[in-house]
Amino acid sequence: MKIPFYKCNSKGNDFIIVPFLNNYESCFFTEKKIREICNYNSKYSTDGFITLRNNGHNFKMDYYNNDGTWETFCLNGLICCVLILEKKFNKNNFIIVSNKTKYNTQIDGSYNVKVQIKKPVYKKKNIHVEHVIGDYLDSGAKHLVVNYLDAWGDNFKLKSEMKKIRENKLFYPSGINVNFYKILEPGLIQVKTYEKGIEEMMDSCASGSFASAYDYSMKNGYFDKIKIINDGGNSEVVFENNYKENFFLSKGEIEYNGELEI
Repeated sequence: MKIPFYKCNSKGNDFIIVPFLNNYESCFFTEKKIREICNYNSKYSTDGFITLRNNGHNFKMDYYNNDGTWETFCLNGLICCVLILEKKFNKNNFIIVSNKTKYNTQIDGSYNVKVQIKKPVYKKKNIHVEHVIGDYLDSGAKHLVVNYLDAWGDNFKLKSEMKKIRENKLFYPSGINVNFYKILEPGLIQVKTYEKGIEEMMDSCASGSFASAYDYSMKNGYFDKIKIINDGGNSEVVFENNYKENFFLSKGEIEYNGELEI
């Protein structure tokens, strides 16, 4: 059996996306099968796997890490889904539901995807873990956000440091995504992310970048547009009306499409 898919990425964070599945086809994508498809040693070698369904009035997205585990949300993945929908339906605005939350999306003339998103929620503040102090935020996915004051150093050392935090017993059993950010100048931050379920530092993590921008905005009273630098590319966040309207703007890319052999 062959099922169509798209290979996409947003700022280096890449996905296999299977659109417009029916319930029968969904049964084939078990945790084991997703792990086989996404494994970094496979021919697809992707960070995650996404299914997209047409619910009539909107679209439902489910995101899975490349180890096959379901995750609550992936903002980079949602951006890629918007590009597929635009290609299919020839319109530029869609509502996508992920984990029972609606996201209003729009593609502008320069192919930036603009996502309206609820403000993150602080679950716990001032968490002392390893040698840093961070805050646990929910921006659709779970993130520990740290204003990182040390030099970045090399990625191997940084990955080891972030992995220890991700595996700390404070976050047992589900773990947490770890985000370090630096303030480069007013309105400009740099973010690095270690993602659970993938167990790697990412070229970018949009929900982690959004959570980091919110933490920066809250703690510094900065309400203009915030630019974010990731290793995989740049994005922007806009907070309006005391966080009643919040927007994440970034680009994505459809690399190719094909068929999965099931």
